[in-house]
Amino acid sequence: MRKRELFYAVMAVLLSYPCVGHAAEYQLDDIIVYGNREKVLQGGYSRTDTSYGLMGERDIIDTPSSASVIGPRTVEQFTASTLPLDKVLSVNPSVRMAGSTLHNDFTIRGIRSNGTSSLINGIPGLMTQFNAPTYAMDHIEFLNGPAGGYTGSAIQYESTAAGGMVNFVTKKAGEEPRIIFKETFTGKSNFGQYIDASKRFGTNKEWGVRINAEYLRGETSVHKERVNTASIYANIDHRTANSKTNLFLGYRDGEVENGMRWFKLGNVNYLPKAPNGKNNYAFNGMYKSTYGYIVGLNHEQKLNKTTTVFFNGGLNRNNLDNNIMAKFSSYTIKNGAGDFDLEYQIGGTPQNTYYTQIGTRHDFGSKAVRHKVTVAFDKSWKERESGITPNYNNGSKSFGVLGTGNLDGTIRQISMPITRYKTGLAARQQMWGITFLDEVKYKKWDLIWGIHYHKATTNNYNNRLGTLTSSNTSSATAPTFALMYKPSDNWSIYGSHSEYFDAGAPVGSAYRNAGEILPPAKTKQNEVGVKYQKNGLLTSLAFFDIKMSNNIVVNRTVADNTGTWLMQDGQDRHKGVEWTINGRVAPKWTIFGGAMYLNAKKERTAGGREDGWRVSAQPYWSGTLGVEYNPNERWALMTRLTYFGDSVIRNGAGSLVNVPSYTVFDAGVRYKTRWNNAPAVISLTAYNVFNKNYWMASRGDQVYVSTPRTYMMSVQFEL
Repeated sequence: MRKRELFYAVMAVLLSYPCVGHAAEYQLDDIIVYGNREKVLQGGYSRTDTSYGLMGERDIIDTPSSASVIGPRTVEQFTASTLPLDKVLSVNPSVRMAGSTLHNDFTIRGIRSNGTSSLINGIPGLMTQFNAPTYAMDHIEFLNGPAGGYTGSAIQYESTAAGGMVNFVTKKAGEEPRIIFKETFTGKSNFGQYIDASKRFGTNKEWGVRINAEYLRGETSVHKERVNTASIYANIDHRTANSKTNLFLGYRDGEVENGMRWFKLGNVNYLPKAPNGKNNYAFNGMYKSTYGYIVGLNHEQKLNKTTTVFFNGGLNRNNLDNNIMAKFSSYTIKNGAGDFDLEYQIGGTPQNTYYTQIGTRHDFGSKAVRHKVTVAFDKSWKERESGITPNYNNGSKSFGVLGTGNLDGTIRQISMPITRYKTGLAARQQMWGITFLDEVKYKKWDLIWGIHYHKATTNNYNNRLGTLTSSNTSSATAPTFALMYKPSDNWSIYGSHSEYFDAGAPVGSAYRNAGEILPPAKTKQNEVGVKYQKNGLLTSLAFFDIKMSNNIVVNRTVADNTGTWLMQDGQDRHKGVEWTINGRVAPKWTIFGGAMYLNAKKERTAGGREDGWRVSAQPYWSGTLGVEYNPNERWALMTRLTYFGDSVIRNGAGSLVNVPSYTVFDAGVRYKTRWNNAPAVISLTAYNVFNKNYWMASRGDQVYVSTPRTYMMSVQFEL
């Protein structure tokens, strides 16, 4: 009931919003023209500017690292609450799809990430693993590769930001007031209603308010899978000649029923043929729901012509109150016929995350040599609970077997899962850091150098008793430097070195050193690249070499204690080349996407037994290329091709098993018209047009069943 009540309250507020009467002055989804001062490329699929972390706003061609920005058209075209977040993120060729409607998983340059390692308006910790509120976002910024020196420190959950920075930038009020209503239909019976209302206030329109709300319910294109959400977000901004402030806040209530798509291999020497993507493998009672709110605040204040101070901070209160799922999120395929047991797990992971950052930028120097020095201090906190099963005091397990199933869609369930549990404190983490950056400009040269340091404390608790079981404090230092040369306004050439590290990782109960906190895993990258921008087209080519420390399992004896130990003594190496292209290729044609070659190998493993092996789930080649054609101002025709090469995963015996390559096509059409003398847009998009069935390698040694052909129709108009 809370979703329906929230939606009615939102509708009552927004429909009384004083914007009616201005709709005829404004056009929805305008064709965006290109030009020297325009930041959005033709078609709106990409932008040419980026916030570049702590370094401040600048054009991408002036950024001495691999950066890109997904524009508002891309966010609108490839996001929906019934689609995985990686559907839109993979427009960036460094991003590979690795998620589902349940989680926001993806990889950047072969390194796993998710929503908790993303940022909103430059603030970490505001996203969750669950479906992301992309309908409230205007564009998405990427800084590929380790970027700790440009972003500061933050605490993630079950992921890392070592592969790159992903920053979601919220929608803000435009110069003219407007109310937009949008109705969507997706999958089999999933209907959504969206309201987007904005207005500026004040003598000089210095205040802006934009409210976005969503109400979504129904079955997706997967049989019996349902996604239901209700949410509201508000963005309030204030601007003067010497300051700018932005406040983003909101509440979201979401649930996914029967969202099972994950598998891993037992002692099976090959991966069975990919099943029908429409099949659902959920047991009766599988259910995940979450609710919570976020608040994010940004402020910049010019003290004088040369000095600016800034603040970024926020909090995320997220309660995953129902989590009845497969054991460790996946079933194990037992044989070539595709049989598996319905192993299940219950639990919940309520989390509270807080973040604050203060800093200053100072410009100084002569006409020949200019410096911009940035110094920032930050601190983040995270508190996480985990589930406790019904017999709260006797240590009963939260696992069980409910029956059997097969990849053909057959489910034989003989019992129902336990659904009653409570949660207790599992972990508390704190991290504080300091970042120093100096940008030096001399003629056509631009040098950035700096250093980042942070210290992290991790405390683990017995969630039944609330007692502290282990504690560790770790720290590390990461240098950053980059050099760029611009022979002309249209070209830039750069080389850079960057690093990233997380908090120390706790060792699980399966190892002899259980409870130990391992040091932060450091990721180091060297990169060289070239960028070109002219006549509305932006393209880049980058070569990168990443070395990433990781944890390995070793057999050893310590003080007569013999067994397996988890040690941070391994290393993977990711070498590759990445190409992007976005913008106008002809007056009526827009192109977006790119390709990546990635050679990800294990360099240091336990006893050297797997040295030289491919990193699991990472193909050599992947890419995406989209084209939009505008025959006139009313019509737009779009198609996108996404390709992922073959990869490998390990089975239960540790042997490598091949995962075949796949190619997926999307296509869409958009038509502008008028309804009741107001602008309106009708659009129809088909994802996976040819209904391709495939396995998607993910999470190391797991695979996902493909998403079947999915239609999304929408109608939007101004009120």
